[in-house]
Amino acid sequence: MTDPFDALARRYEPLAPPAEFTLELRARVLAELGLPESQHPPTVHLAERKPAMSTTTPTGAPVATAVTPYLTASDAAAALSWYAEAFDAVEQLRVVGDDGRLGHAEFTIGTARFMLSDEYPEMGVRSPTALGGTPTTLHLSVTDVDRLYARAVAAGAIAQGEPSDQPHGARHGTLVDPFGHRWMLSQPVEDVDLDTYRQRARGGGFEVVGAGPDESVVAADRPGTGGGIWAGVFYDDALAAIRFLTDVFGFEEQLVVTGADERTVVHSQLRWPEGGVVQAGTYDPSNVFTHAPGRQSLYVVTADPASIWERCRAAALDVVRQPAAPDHDPQGMSFTVRDPEGNIWSFGTYGLGAG
Repeated sequence: MTDPFDALARRYEPLAPPAEFTLELRARVLAELGLPESQHPPTVHLAERKPAMSTTTPTGAPVATAVTPYLTASDAAAALSWYAEAFDAVEQLRVVGDDGRLGHAEFTIGTARFMLSDEYPEMGVRSPTALGGTPTTLHLSVTDVDRLYARAVAAGAIAQGEPSDQPHGARHGTLVDPFGHRWMLSQPVEDVDLDTYRQRARGGGFEVVGAGPDESVVAADRPGTGGGIWAGVFYDDALAAIRFLTDVFGFEEQLVVTGADERTVVHSQLRWPEGGVVQAGTYDPSNVFTHAPGRQSLYVVTADPASIWERCRAAALDVVRQPAAPDHDPQGMSFTVRDPEGNIWSFGTYGLGAG
């Protein structure tokens, strides 16, 4: 006869204590033992940080900017090993905490630089595995997409799209690594002007609309042509929103791609005359890459916020914040308004007025 206590017994599974408890307990023990301060967890003192903006260009835009993807993995040490195996990544450094987790690591793939850490749920840092997916795709320009794609899949990546030539002149392959991050491996094949892109895209469910046939639309795919962040803002009526953004705010329309219904904007490229690009698209509740109208906020740096303010007043926009000198630029000016679908836009200087 089975012993009821054995039947009800649960298997013992040790659990690691939360990181904040571990650090607090360690500090208390060291204090009670009277150990010197050098035995306490190290504290890194950072220099005072101040916003900096170059004023050497007429527009006031910074002369150099950079974006470094910061990844989170359920096992960051294993992720470092996998990226080295699949992508020839080279580890630059790692910072290991008292609890064994990687608080920070850096690695490079070719000339591309990445940062990485373990999960820190107590700080809101979660991995794609914990979240059940990722809304972000890492676009990595490579020299041999077929070889690298096959190598990554052989190492355990999940194939989402075999490498194939695209109408805009690059060859793409998409996969998800074992830690939940989606990668688009892209190899530039040819330079494609806008007119050629438009012709190739016909019949595929998308229409490419742009400023002219001489403008290349694949600059971001070609090595050495720069990069940056393209902010995305979404609307129920994106075509009307694009007209508003150009007519009132002063963005310059460069590219608009609509779906088969000729109303759904699946991609657009709106250039700010002083530097920067915004993508205005149609909100789709089923698409994790889009956000509901009225829940988005952007800050646009400009050397002449007063003229934009006058256009906003003429358009009778809802004013969130009247023109005033911002804390980060006491000599400058900024203001905030809502566009017709409720998204918040701030325009202002950023250190431009400081002498």
